[in-house]
Amino acid sequence: MKNFKTLAIPLLLGALAFAQNVSHAQAWPTKPIKLIAPSTAGGPPDVYARALAEQLGQLLGQPLVVENSPAAGGMIGAQQIMRAPADGYTLLVNTAGMMTITPNANPKAQYKASDFTQICQGVEAALVLASNPSLGTKNYGELATWIKAQKTPPIYSSYSLGSPAHFLGYQLSEALKTEMTHIPYKSSPQQINDMLADMAPLGFVQVATANPHIKAGKLTAYAVTSEKRVAQLPNVPTVAELGLPQLTTTVWFGLSGPKNLPPAIVSKLTQAHQRVLASPEFQARMAASGLDASPDVCGDKFMRKMNVETERWARIIKATGFEATN
Repeated sequence: MKNFKTLAIPLLLGALAFAQNVSHAQAWPTKPIKLIAPSTAGGPPDVYARALAEQLGQLLGQPLVVENSPAAGGMIGAQQIMRAPADGYTLLVNTAGMMTITPNANPKAQYKASDFTQICQGVEAALVLASNPSLGTKNYGELATWIKAQKTPPIYSSYSLGSPAHFLGYQLSEALKTEMTHIPYKSSPQQINDMLADMAPLGFVQVATANPHIKAGKLTAYAVTSEKRVAQLPNVPTVAELGLPQLTTTVWFGLSGPKNLPPAIVSKLTQAHQRVLASPEFQARMAASGLDASPDVCGDKFMRKMNVETERWARIIKATGFEATN
């Protein structure tokens, strides 16, 4: 009898705690939710975050308040989530760079993708290799000739140190067998501003940010990094079409929570997120910003995608010898 009581009490306490957690998750949410966005206001992750917050808030019956945290390529935002309680009241807009590159490139990151509850991918977009028209190159062939002809290593820019745009520039220089100098910015708008000002004229840019300037003739587009041509730039070839399939990639943004988020909350978020992605209003809003909704990339499927991309970028980071210092 004594042994039975010894075993029964912990089991009973565990069952009560489980019941309380289930009850809490079923009632969730009962107050506003903070959504951390790893970009400056107006950047592509912020565009997704605000559209998602608006519609998720309507579906969940509580407002989602967007908090911008652009520092260190999203690493600071990720670390905020790691410290947050697993109660569903602090969520994160994740990015491809934050989850698949930063953990390999920055020793200070101290996290990996599996340290979070990965809920769903939301949107994705190609990058576009573009330049200021001052280079005088109208297509990729002319651009390649121009790069090789420079007496000093030509500059290429990215929207963030350690981003896909950063390492795509390295892969381009590798393909052309020539050295190039990388200039990182802290956001897409900052990168675009200096490209337009001819201060850092060449770079891989997010289509969402570059497209209006390409259409206006203020930037020249050479190639997109998606597997297929993008609807916004139908006349721009893919990198694979130009013989550079190793540069094929997309950037994506999605939704994460702290590790061990209760399954009932994950289920609610997943269902609500999928409803948002199916909304014509949301799809139109994303399309206007050069982003494509990514339905049905949730849970384990999302995590597997991160694992594959993490392996890819780890190889490239090792080859470059790059290590982030902030």
